[in-house]
Amino acid sequence: MKDETRRGLAVFAVTSVSAFWVNAVGNVYLIWRKSPLVREYKATLQYRSALAGDAVLLPLLSVALDRQLDAWGDEPRAGQARRRSLARSLIGATGITAAFHVYQATQKLTNWTMPRPWRWNVLGYYHALYMAGQATQVCYFAGAAVARVRAHGIRALLTPRLAAAMGLLLSWAALLYKDYY
Repeated sequence: MKDETRRGLAVFAVTSVSAFWVNAVGNVYLIWRKSPLVREYKATLQYRSALAGDAVLLPLLSVALDRQLDAWGDEPRAGQARRRSLARSLIGATGITAAFHVYQATQKLTNWTMPRPWRWNVLGYYHALYMAGQATQVCYFAGAAVARVRAHGIRALLTPRLAAAMGLLLSWAALLYKDYY
């Protein structure tokens, strides 16, 4: 097996476990315990955006972005440049995660991780951390894409991997929208 195949499988597995399987196991555990959380609120195994999105689409997105960065030769740089790029990505991801959670709370989009607006439980905080991690990867990629466009023009973004990544992200967003509206 090629190194890039192993790396892709590892990225997929880590993302799928982090995005879906941790919450799915929590969901099954709470069902087994007959917790009011899963009786009164929608939980992971009831969301299409989790079943198809978190389990498959987001992991495939992570693999596509990782492979595209590798194809561009944009491995994280060493030293100060790397720290600046990662810091910008973390700040952007924190803002995105906060915006999603503020919207969720203000719109009273409750579920088993936020049973009341502004009241998250342990799984809610875990999901926020995971979401920030996924958003960090997307923000890091966006920064690399901007640098690539500056150096090589807009055509640098016309790759099959980026078309697939956009399709995966839009599909996940459509599932998420359908779950709530």
